[in-house]
Amino acid sequence: MTKVIGIKYGEKDDLTYVQSDKFYPKGDFLVVKNKNGSRLAKVVQTQTEMRPDKLPADLDHVWRRAGQKDFQANRDNRQLAERSQAKVRELIAEHRLQMKLLDIVFPLEKSYVLITFSAEERVDFRQLLKDLAAHFKTRVELRQINSRQEAKIYGGLGPCGRTLCCSTFLGEFPPVSIKMAKNQGLSLSSGKLTGLCGRLLCCLSFEDDFYQTSKKRFPDVGTVVETQNGVGVVAGINVFAETLQIRLTEQKALLTYAVEEVKIGG
Repeated sequence: MTKVIGIKYGEKDDLTYVQSDKFYPKGDFLVVKNKNGSRLAKVVQTQTEMRPDKLPADLDHVWRRAGQKDFQANRDNRQLAERSQAKVRELIAEHRLQMKLLDIVFPLEKSYVLITFSAEERVDFRQLLKDLAAHFKTRVELRQINSRQEAKIYGGLGPCGRTLCCSTFLGEFPPVSIKMAKNQGLSLSSGKLTGLCGRLLCCLSFEDDFYQTSKKRFPDVGTVVETQNGVGVVAGINVFAETLQIRLTEQKALLTYAVEEVKIGG
């Protein structure tokens, strides 16, 4: 087992596990080192043990507790990144690349610069990379992210009126499918199933297990059933009220029955 702690480099960054043989309380600031350099990080999960096969092969490790020089270097780097954004955007425009700059990050020792961007398609940025390296006079890494990750960085309000899950509590993005929307009886043509990122809402996955388990007690929509009033067809399901809407033969009106009141077949 490997001893690790959970850290975040920024408030909106993903939870990352790093190796640490020492215990650090939540809220501590550390210097985390990897093969590219070192960065300031905040402890968000105290020491635990994990199986090596559940961790990256090149696991970052805690170097030491952060000091005043590290905080100052981090502030200086953030200011440099803000000042550099205009120049990076200018170079992107010169090369006529369809990409949007999202973030610029320097490690504490400025040994390289990480530039994150979003784009709808794959971008050939080889010449841009050369110009950026000449401007920063250090190694440059360009990283493309998808629309979900972009929404996590910028944040915003979802259709529920609350702050986006991805930019608050959500760690890794859950797999989401149209089947989940069907399980919940949601309209696929309403346009309300996508978030600010343009993809299916992550929250569709939150209650999917509940719907899958609950619906095992119900006949499918379109099933022929027997009721106390005669034979009908299932037209709707309410898993919370545990009721069915039944359209009886030769009747237009829908009648509501408890799931125990109907029998499959007719």
